[in-house]
Amino acid sequence: PEGATVSLTLSEIFETKDVSVLKDGAVRKKQIKEGEGWDTPKDCSKVKLLVEAATDGSAPIVGFASQTLEFLAGNGEVCDALEYAVAEMKKGERAVITVGSAALAAEERLGMAEVKAERVVMTLTLEDFEKAKDTWSMSEEEKLEWGTARKEAGSSLLKAGRLGMALQRYRKVIEAFGYVDSMQEENKQKAKALKMACELNKAAVCLKLKDFVEARAACNTVLKEDAQNSKALYRRAQAELGLKNFFECIGDCRKVMELEAQSREARALLKQAQVGQREEDRKAKGLFANMCKALGTGPIPPPGKRERLGNFSDEESMDEGASPEDGKTEGAVPEAAGAAKDAMMSEAAEGTAQAAAAA
Repeated sequence: PEGATVSLTLSEIFETKDVSVLKDGAVRKKQIKEGEGWDTPKDCSKVKLLVEAATDGSAPIVGFASQTLEFLAGNGEVCDALEYAVAEMKKGERAVITVGSAALAAEERLGMAEVKAERVVMTLTLEDFEKAKDTWSMSEEEKLEWGTARKEAGSSLLKAGRLGMALQRYRKVIEAFGYVDSMQEENKQKAKALKMACELNKAAVCLKLKDFVEARAACNTVLKEDAQNSKALYRRAQAELGLKNFFECIGDCRKVMELEAQSREARALLKQAQVGQREEDRKAKGLFANMCKALGTGPIPPPGKRERLGNFSDEESMDEGASPEDGKTEGAVPEAAGAAKDAMMSEAAEGTAQAAAAA
């Protein structure tokens, strides 16, 4: 009723975050029960995850069966949505995830091999997980073995079309080998080669995702170490084409053809770039022509004439073609000439008088 006092008590706050690899909102997690500690599952952690429910936002998903799934995180043993979510959960945490693409939630073990809903909402509880060894605590040999396994897992995921999962694997390896100068020389060279391979694979994934800026950046990283790497040059050319930087694409294609004269892919890409560049040139030419059409179309005043400035009456207006300075100059010349003439006549008269007195 009017005038009544309403008391509200905030009992819970739910944290919601985007847990998708691409940060495009494809998988969003809402925490409804906080977990223990700070640790979350890492790649190769053994995970025990309870999937309690799955709906389309209102009605249960047909065929769904609640189940506790056990798997190694990061290997793609469960659907992408569960992989993304579990990587951001703590032990004992309960959460609701909203999946915008049904393909990311297709999980055969839950009876959801084929999901036709526009979105899927699942309730999860991370019952337990075994903490995997941190990369910083590994020996050089262990770290190289781990990185190689992660790269191979990424390649398998890439072949399966699971681009987000593959990209995540490559990024983790690149991050783990960000600094290798302190490693033994043999291991350092292996680590650099592994990192470069992951950069190239990351570029391939980014091209498929149409993230041309990140693809180009990955290729630049490789070319900084190896300027003659034909794969990096070709993939950078593809990225430049996607960004409509046709001139740069043409340059990279020609470099590839210098290294691999029989490269059909580079030749085909070069033709695409040349067509694109010609189209850009045609557009630029048309734009320039339209700009030039406007030149010289206005009224042209007669020689020595110019338009009046301001609104003056006939009495106030000045003579056309003459400025105030012009008028002053023209008046000053006759006056100066007359003064000079008078001075000369006076000097002549004085000279005549002096001559007569002398005589």
